[in-house]
Amino acid sequence: MKTKKTTKKQTGKAARVIYCKDKTGSITYTTDGKFLYAQIDNGGEIRLDLFDNHYYKLRIYNEIPILEIDGLRMQLVKGFKTPLEYAEKVVAGLSIPSNGQHVILDTCMGLGYTAIQAAKSPGIGTVLTCEIAEAVFTLAKWNPLSDGLWENGTKILPIHGDVAELIKTFDSRMFSFVIHDPPRFSHAPQLYSSDFYKELHRVCKSNAKIFHYVGSVGKGKGRNIEKEVAGRLSNVGFKKIKYVSKLQGLFFSK
Repeated sequence: MKTKKTTKKQTGKAARVIYCKDKTGSITYTTDGKFLYAQIDNGGEIRLDLFDNHYYKLRIYNEIPILEIDGLRMQLVKGFKTPLEYAEKVVAGLSIPSNGQHVILDTCMGLGYTAIQAAKSPGIGTVLTCEIAEAVFTLAKWNPLSDGLWENGTKILPIHGDVAELIKTFDSRMFSFVIHDPPRFSHAPQLYSSDFYKELHRVCKSNAKIFHYVGSVGKGKGRNIEKEVAGRLSNVGFKKIKYVSKLQGLFFSK
């Protein structure tokens, strides 16, 4: 990302703000507050939203692109300056050692911010990140802050597919760390199921450390989703389960 937003551009509708240029300088990103646009040097322009069974779009939140699906933010921003800070806290909470070539599974790629942050850890050799939605892959490829997913020499291996099925193909005791950051329960209940947790337990090495975002669904009605999830995790053999309210998620180990 070459420049910060500094100047305005009139489009005849809402005022546009220049957000940045891509690393090659051939794409200029602008925003009108509601959408993010990519203007290519040859004169073409793309609004970074699309419909594929659901409505997907990129927009700027506190100077960082975020993903919305059907109007719902896919990044946790409450209590954080930006989604990047959330990713930093999640990865820090895993206490990844600085030595070794550990393999980490990032179950739900999204824009790749947690995968990119995990890849910065010197003790990580490979980040395997999964994404079910082709639309999200497309938007991530246009997102200027997702470049780290595709750069030559990156530790990150993005895979297009449903992690609930992909995980069945992974070797046992393959991962030293896992970031499981699924959509809310109502959108992906299979990723909160005992069957999925059994597979997760199988592919984790002994003493593997895992983070699982659970959200706050039903709290206003007295539901305690973190307790429900912790019970299922414990039943399949996970231990040392601890809830971190700021991250709305659980840290635990095998």
